[in-house]
Amino acid sequence: MTLDHTEPAEQKARAADGIPRNWKLLLVEDDPTSRESIAEFLELEGFDVVVADSYKAAVAELPDRVGLIVTDLVLPDGSGLDLLRYVQENAPHIGVILITGHATVDTAVAALREGALDYLTKPVNLDELVERVRRGLRERATALELAALRDQVQQQARFGMLVGCSPAMQRVFEQIKLVAPTRATVLITGESGTGKELVARAIHANSDRADRPFIPVNCPAIPESLLESELFGHERGAFTGAVARKKGLFQAADGGTLFIDEVSELPPGAQAKLLRAVETRRIMPVGSTQEIAVDVRLVAATNRDLAERVKEGKFREDLYYRLRVAEIYLPPLRERIEDIPLLVDHFVREICDDAGRPPLKVSPEAMKVLMRYPWPGNVRELRNTLEGVIVFCKGDRIEVSDLPEHIRSTHSVGNDIFRPGMTMDELEREAIRRTLEFTKGKRTEAARLLGISLRTLQRKIKEYNLS
Repeated sequence: MTLDHTEPAEQKARAADGIPRNWKLLLVEDDPTSRESIAEFLELEGFDVVVADSYKAAVAELPDRVGLIVTDLVLPDGSGLDLLRYVQENAPHIGVILITGHATVDTAVAALREGALDYLTKPVNLDELVERVRRGLRERATALELAALRDQVQQQARFGMLVGCSPAMQRVFEQIKLVAPTRATVLITGESGTGKELVARAIHANSDRADRPFIPVNCPAIPESLLESELFGHERGAFTGAVARKKGLFQAADGGTLFIDEVSELPPGAQAKLLRAVETRRIMPVGSTQEIAVDVRLVAATNRDLAERVKEGKFREDLYYRLRVAEIYLPPLRERIEDIPLLVDHFVREICDDAGRPPLKVSPEAMKVLMRYPWPGNVRELRNTLEGVIVFCKGDRIEVSDLPEHIRSTHSVGNDIFRPGMTMDELEREAIRRTLEFTKGKRTEAARLLGISLRTLQRKIKEYNLS
């Protein structure tokens, strides 16, 4: 259970001394004389004081806008340390100051290590107590304000599973918001590993089809001879092995969204049938003579220049214009370096949570190295790298020495890979060439480092004549 602390978190009515006026101070003391004299003095100093004479009574007061607790270490039904632990678990926004006798100072010092703000020894110097209380309340107010600002930044830097505070990613978020409520076909462009499927899922999640199916299909992952059948379905006996009628992915996505990844790799026959489906919202299964009406929002993605593919005669011009009714460009990681710390924090927390271990910190030096590396495999490569680093990290912080050698040895974002005027294809070719050199030609390892599939790497090697 987390206790409600809405009012302090909103930081309303901040006084000149930086302490919110609506915050209360909880005094926990079982001795009536001490409790009354301390409470009276604090009230004269302008604090809104509530009192409790036991652990149980203190817990009952916590939800009522308490900003700070001053508690005796020894209580009749527990201890101030018990109360500190309860607060740490259920209301960590509340600060705790302990009052202790000289015989229990060691316990109070141990409490500081567990998160207590401060401690005082008996007999209590009331002027010193007031100063400690004011300082503690200011610290809690500042911490809450910073936490609220941090949460606001985090919210603005996230859109579904997408993360980024850079102008380029904020532009992507805005485009998603604008296009999602419409029925427009969307073409997402960008390099491999940038997160094009995440954009497609964000479009679907923010549309009126969010409660209907989202069906992804990766064209290169399906043999060309089966691609039309997978997309449009087939009738029994349509081809050898078609022993029963089968619905295609268009029908599976009826009422929802169909995401076609690497649409540039569609063979000519499938391109023609896809054009027909986009234009008429009707499909014809392989081996059938009857069309079937489908209500599908189509989102396509490619890491290739489709306009260039059209010029080469490898992609239909009419289909190209049908697909790019709304186009969203997802920038590579090297074009949004300022997003790397956010992504690193996001992935480290996610990976550590999956592994059941506390989130690791990343040293400033390690973060600088991560920001220097060009990330040819983009966000996918970054996540894969961090997953490997976390597996082998023995401490509670990721240091430069924990990073892979090929990342540590990169001295700048380009490291001579980039030169002004290079095309994306040239940059990709050079990144693949250097990665293959680094792995001594081991393609499986190179594909892992680049964050792409082995099949995609083999196709790129042939395309760029790197064999």
